[in-house]
Amino acid sequence: MEPPMSPPPPRTSPEPARRRRLLPASAVGAVAVLASVLWATGGLKETPQEPGKAPGKPIDLGWFDVTVRDARIATVQGVFDKTPQRRIVVRLRVVNKGKETATLGRGGFADGVAARTAKGTWLRPDEVEGTAAGAPTDVVQPGLPVEAAAQWRLGPQDSPATFTVGLRKWKFDRGFTDTSFRWRLQAEKGDALAGRLTLRVARS
Repeated sequence: MEPPMSPPPPRTSPEPARRRRLLPASAVGAVAVLASVLWATGGLKETPQEPGKAPGKPIDLGWFDVTVRDARIATVQGVFDKTPQRRIVVRLRVVNKGKETATLGRGGFADGVAARTAKGTWLRPDEVEGTAAGAPTDVVQPGLPVEAAAQWRLGPQDSPATFTVGLRKWKFDRGFTDTSFRWRLQAEKGDALAGRLTLRVARS
């Protein structure tokens, strides 16, 4: 008579093993979601919108090379002023790298220069004056450096210690409706600029 067979050992359920495998998978999924959120929001640190620049060094804007020198408060009588006005004057050296003459004012160089207000908006200069080869000028000839003065009006009580200037990029390209090639300001997203400079304001 054969001895009775011992019962087979109980089967271990595979579920715990599956649970152990699911936990890392869910953790990886959470990390992937977090990474995608951080990527979409720009990461843990704020990404600069434009490179900070130092005064005294040339900045390539495509159409122009611009060197921002300094800023000061001065009393200036502009072309359309009846009496002298307090203004912030930013001195710049401008070199036209194109083949055609550019105006210093609206429609030319001034369109790519702006000052940041206390409310965070950007304002083009009220006026830009220039001197080339010792003579006043309102244009920038190709290859001929111009010492320019971009000016913004100040209120009677305004006396900022610093002044932020933004410079935009130009590109020789065609437009959507105008198919001719010419220098055009590049569309900027938000505060994106070719460069931003925060200058100490001197009193003259």
